[in-house]
Amino acid sequence: MRIEIKLKPENKNLIVPFNYNDEIHNQLLEKIFLAAPDLAEILQTEYKDYFTFSRIMIREREIIPEEGIKVLSDDVSLYISSSLTEIIKAIAEGFVSNPILKVGNATFSMVNIEILREPQISEGTLFSTLSPIVVRTAKFEDNKVKIWDLYPNSPGFQDKLRKIMLTKFSEIYGKLPEDTDFHIDVIKFKPVRIKVGKTYYRGSLMVFRYYGSKEIAKFGYENGFGDKTSYGFGMVKVIEEEEQ
Repeated sequence: MRIEIKLKPENKNLIVPFNYNDEIHNQLLEKIFLAAPDLAEILQTEYKDYFTFSRIMIREREIIPEEGIKVLSDDVSLYISSSLTEIIKAIAEGFVSNPILKVGNATFSMVNIEILREPQISEGTLFSTLSPIVVRTAKFEDNKVKIWDLYPNSPGFQDKLRKIMLTKFSEIYGKLPEDTDFHIDVIKFKPVRIKVGKTYYRGSLMVFRYYGSKEIAKFGYENGFGDKTSYGFGMVKVIEEEEQ
C-alpha cells in the first residue's frame, strides 16, 4: 500500500536541508507509535526494512548552496509505501493525531492523505526512482573490511541488488519468492550522496526497465529496491508508457 501525504509549509520560503532522511525516519516511527505502540516497538528492535519513503517532493523550489532547498510552492508531498497495510494505516493515523513534520528548521503540517492506486507491473515495466537506490557491498583491504557503495555501472551491481532483494523478501515473508531471478536495464542514472546520521550513502537516482520475478517487482515497489529503504532509499514509481 502507498499513500501520498500533502504537507503545507508553516511559513513562506522555508529551507529544507539537503540531508533529512534520518529525521523523517524517526518521525515516521513516532507516528506509528501514536497509533500502534506494539508495532512501533517491533520496527525499532528488528531493524528490518518494512517500509520506504520518497524524497520530499517540492514542485517549485530554489537551491541555496550550503543551506538546502527553499520551498516556493504552497505544498509539498511525501510518499510512503509498505507491503504491510498495518504500517501504512498506523502512519496515517499518527499524522491525523499529530499532523506536524519537522525537517531541520522547517515545519510542515499535514493537510491531506491519499491512498494511491496500485499500478500494473509487467515484464519490461519502466520505473523511475522517487529516492535514490543504494547498493552496498563489503570488501577486504589491508586486513580490514570496508563498505563500498555500488553504482549501476559498477561490476557486481546487478548481482548484489538481487541478493539484497532476496534477503529482504525472506526476512519479511519467511520464504523466498517462487521466481528468484530478475534484472534491470538502466536507461539513465545520476549519482547522489546523502548523509544519514554520521554516515554518507552513495546511491543512484535512475530510470530503468525491470525484467523477471513478479513477486520481487511488487515487493520492490512496495518496500523499495536496495539497502536502507526504511531510511528513505529505493522508492520507485511506475512510468506509464503513454507519458513518454
